[in-house]
Order: sequence, then structure tokens, then C-alpha cells
Amino acid sequence: MIIDIRKDLPDFRAYLVERTAAYSRIASNQPVSRIHFGFEYGQTNYVVLVLDSRPNAEPDGQWTMDVDKMIDEKTALMRPQWPLCDEVAEAEQVSFIDISGKEVDVIENPDQLICDIIGAALKQVLISARNDGIFKSLPKQTRCEMSVENIEGYYGWPHYKNRGCENLA
Repeated sequence: MIIDIRKDLPDFRAYLVERTAAYSRIASNQPVSRIHFGFEYGQTNYVVLVLDSRPNAEPDGQWTMDVDKMIDEKTALMRPQWPLCDEVAEAEQVSFIDISGKEVDVIENPDQLICDIIGAALKQVLISARNDGIFKSLPKQTRCEMSVENIEGYYGWPHYKNRGCENLA
């Protein structure tokens, strides 16, 4: 089984554009402090864009507290084509192709390796969206940060000490 994460990039981008536009239309009086991609790999396989409007929001995992209410076909981008944990454990060969085009055999450490590949792809989508002006119509607080986090903790961007370097919206 080979999964090419590059094929997911257009879906990630379209989902981000749609969710950002929807928020801009309905929540103009609630400026966003964090633009956050959360994702789960292994059990359900989804990506969710969280537009956090809490004043002084921190990378505290708050998005996971309401995850059951948040994750459905309308709010999350489901990824049924990604293998589930059981499928990886039973397979002889599972590879992911990362955003650079490198094929990575993930069978030895699937959670970490797959989450690194997915996380890097979501990070690229956020940075590209920012650079392309996708967030211009979004009401933002003065210091609005972007971030990516796997719900199980296998991937997180940016590293806490690097906040504000490349992740400002």
C-alpha cells in the first residue's frame, strides 16, 4: 500500500479556504487568535481546521476538548483513504510519499512517521495560504498564530520556543 500525501494537498487547501470563508462571513466580531490544523491518524483519520477566537489563546490543546462535537462529515475533512492502525499492523509493506516526493516505509514506526508526513503537509498548506492572502478577509487578533497538532501528540508545529518566527498569520 502506498499513500501519496501530495494528492491530499488540494483537498487540504480547499477545506481551509471553505472554512476560513465561512468563518469570515459569520463571525466578523470574533477575531481569530489561532489558525490551527488538528488531525488524527490511525483510528478515524481526519483533519480539522480550528479558528480559535479566545483572547490570548495558547497552544494548549483546547481544540481536543470539544473534538467529539467538532468532528463530523460537515466540519472535518475525513481521510478514509489513509490506512487505519490495524491495516498498517497487518500489512507487509506500507509507504507514504511525503511532500518532497520521497517514499517513506512507515511499517517500523507508523504513528510517528505518518504523523510527521501529514503534519508537514498541513504546515505547508497553512504557510502557502498565508502567503497567498487567504487569511486577509479573516478577522484576526494582532498576534494571530498558525499551528498544527496531532491529537495523540506525535506531531506539533511550531516548536514552542520558535513561536512567532514563521507561524504568524
